[in-house]
Amino acid sequence: METAKLTPTGTELLKAKGVKSKNLNGKDNHEPSAFAQISGMQAPTNNPNILHATAQPSPQAVTKPLKIALIGTAPSSRSLAPYNDPDWQIWSCSPGNMDIPRADVWFEIHSNLLWPECESYGRPYIEWLKKQTFPIYMQDQRLVPNAISLPIQDLINEFGRYFFTSSFAYMLAMAIKAGAKEIALFGIDMASKDEYILQRPGGHYFMQEAAKRGITVNVPFESDLAQPPPLYGYSDSTPFGRKLHVREQELKGRITQAEQQMAQLQGAIPFLKGALEDMDYIKSLWSGLQT
Repeated sequence: METAKLTPTGTELLKAKGVKSKNLNGKDNHEPSAFAQISGMQAPTNNPNILHATAQPSPQAVTKPLKIALIGTAPSSRSLAPYNDPDWQIWSCSPGNMDIPRADVWFEIHSNLLWPECESYGRPYIEWLKKQTFPIYMQDQRLVPNAISLPIQDLINEFGRYFFTSSFAYMLAMAIKAGAKEIALFGIDMASKDEYILQRPGGHYFMQEAAKRGITVNVPFESDLAQPPPLYGYSDSTPFGRKLHVREQELKGRITQAEQQMAQLQGAIPFLKGALEDMDYIKSLWSGLQT
């Protein structure tokens, strides 16, 4: 991936057309001043379109480049997506996105929605999916009869098995195969270390794969996703890497010192309580000696 470059946002493009974008609450959208853009390399000559569920475009629409916005649930940038711009397809997933203004394609890769621990949100979500008319990609049709089976083997044959670590990995791969010329990711941070430690590399892989094929990949500055991981061995050698290491060691040392002080204080408490109990005994039974 190359360094971030400035590029117009969806709202800026809408304003140029005289169209006002709205957010999820119906208010004017506040989009970032720029995107982090992942620049690409030469696109391959063969790019099969497997998004067979969408309507066939009109001859006039064929000339327009396919632009796909992928929507996650992170509040930092979810509302910034170009919901009101018909030039963008909106691809979404997750029961947390049932309230977005528009969706053209949906992905629900999980098959555990009716497990006992998931049923409280999974069952109403499934009923909601059954009522939708846009294409819904799932593993199969057992939960939603009108769903489309994700072409998992086609994806594995082209991209391998190592990086399908999240719903967005599948969505990015499908967007690549659908022939997208531009992909933007909104509401996708993957910033939680515990939850996304296995998912983030897959997202980065497909972002880079799209860029290699000449696809413009945009991530709003409100998201963490455009930040590459540190280069092993090299990042530690920079002044910033050294500063982070020293600061980390300082904080660990201060924590150890505070814990030792706390242990000393905690050890003093039983001693002082025993002394107080002894004082109460002396005061109650022996204080008459003074008379």
